Amino acid sequence: MFQIDNLKNIKSSFALILTAVIIGFIVSIIAQFFIFSAQEMFSLVYGKSFLNLNYHFFGLNLNLSSLIICLSASLIVCIFAKIIKIDRWHGPADTILAAHHMGGTLDVKKGFYSTITSFISISGGASVGIYGPLVHFGGTLAAFIRRRDFMPNIPHDIIIGSGVAAAISAAFASPFAGIIFAHEVVLRHFSMRAITAIALSSVTANFTASEIGIVSAPLNFEDVSFNLIDALPGLTIIGPVSAFVAYLFMKGLFISLSLAKKSQIKIYLTPIFPGLFCGLIGMFYPEVLGLGAETILSVITQPETIVFLIVLLFLKMFLTCFCIGFGLFGGVFSPALFLGTMTGAIIFQLPFFGVDENLLSIFAVSAMACVASSVIGAPITASILILELTGSYKYAIASVFPIAICTFLTYLSFGSSFFDKQLFQRGIVISRGRETLLMNQTIIKSYIQKDFLKFPVDISIKNAVDLFNKNKTTEAYFVKEDSYFGKVRLVDLIDKKNGLAFDYKQKNHVKLYENNSLSESMKSLLNFVGESVPVLSKSKNKILGVVSENDILKGFLEVREKIFTVEKG
Repeated sequence: MFQIDNLKNIKSSFALILTAVIIGFIVSIIAQFFIFSAQEMFSLVYGKSFLNLNYHFFGLNLNLSSLIICLSASLIVCIFAKIIKIDRWHGPADTILAAHHMGGTLDVKKGFYSTITSFISISGGASVGIYGPLVHFGGTLAAFIRRRDFMPNIPHDIIIGSGVAAAISAAFASPFAGIIFAHEVVLRHFSMRAITAIALSSVTANFTASEIGIVSAPLNFEDVSFNLIDALPGLTIIGPVSAFVAYLFMKGLFISLSLAKKSQIKIYLTPIFPGLFCGLIGMFYPEVLGLGAETILSVITQPETIVFLIVLLFLKMFLTCFCIGFGLFGGVFSPALFLGTMTGAIIFQLPFFGVDENLLSIFAVSAMACVASSVIGAPITASILILELTGSYKYAIASVFPIAICTFLTYLSFGSSFFDKQLFQRGIVISRGRETLLMNQTIIKSYIQKDFLKFPVDISIKNAVDLFNKNKTTEAYFVKEDSYFGKVRLVDLIDKKNGLAFDYKQKNHVKLYENNSLSESMKSLLNFVGESVPVLSKSKNKILGVVSENDILKGFLEVREKIFTVEKG
């Protein structure tokens, strides 16, 4: 028996590893093609040879190309959203939820539609990121592969994590960052089995990307020599300032999302507005359009005026919030990198820091890591990413201190990452663990008992007591034509002789509804004393059955067992 079980475990582990490698290979190819196509399309439409419409306005020489291109892209998104009839775009928050959800399902169609929309938005110059959509698509593709009939029953969370790690690894040429990101942001725990599959997927993706070679790392920094002691005062300031920037950015994102929702404008119409603003602002400051990688590299290597940097910072923040809130879909990671770079460069321009030119690079890179880590909730990933992008251990060490300060202050002020806050607004709290999540998703209707004592509303006290004794129970429920009229206890009738039992029904008693979760039910029964609680239909006052404290406890234990089975693999 031991040998059979051992053989099954070996086969399952081998299947998991093989699937992870396949996922790493496929995701890497798609990610490379996606990034390359988006970058090439952006370069094409914004190339001087393609469109160059100059317009003279009050002495200003304006190029209308950005306005035309951004509006065109937003119109395409509008038409696409109208055709597919989608209710919202899907991103990394959905991937995180799927990894923690017992079903582990991700809607392939909606994931694909969201990826296409992000491609159109990025290509058209929208101020959004590319890596969030890739993360979601990597997780979605992995979940799709796992669900195929020829695949064995392997852990869904590890497979989703493998797809996410592959996407990060291929996009940034950072296999270690991909591994850590999958554990830190998606899985929220480390295990030997998970890290094996995820590591192989990430390494496979990186190897495949390097062999294909159509997309290089988005940010290639040259290592510079600097004194860490000289940089320490600036690094100390970078942490709190970056936390403030991250807070403003995330607050702006949710304000924009809220405004779009309150406006009640259809999702297929809202992209027009950010498209218009991107086009207008892009005529004056084209640096804030698109991913902004070239602008980041330029700012890091060449000092700019503090006024120019501040303008870029706030324009980028405004446009990104507006784009994501109103339907020009994309990620928040690339904009966070941009905002962080501007923040670090601004601090460098302060009179008491701009002494050593090499400090510009370290300040910009550190602030970049700070803002990005706070927004996506991944301080360790940010540190590793800096190490892999720069190839400098010194850069990474210098970034750790401000990242720690920034993450702490962001947590105190905002409470969570952007993705966790998105889930929280849907009533989902990932930070409380799988147990709470599954209990919120498990409906009490599954534990209803149909066998309970019913009384007509006109039953006498004597007949009611007789039925109580006959059925060996102490509680009954008044029902008339399937409608619920209340609850009565034997103890309330025992010393009564004449009259109707209905006159002694409980005035206030605990009731549950069919769509109540296990968590809600447990809270309702916190101070309950009795045999059972009625479960009513939500739409009609109809009693569907009853549940006891034992039924609730049974549900809780089943949840614990499911989680143990999944995590054990």
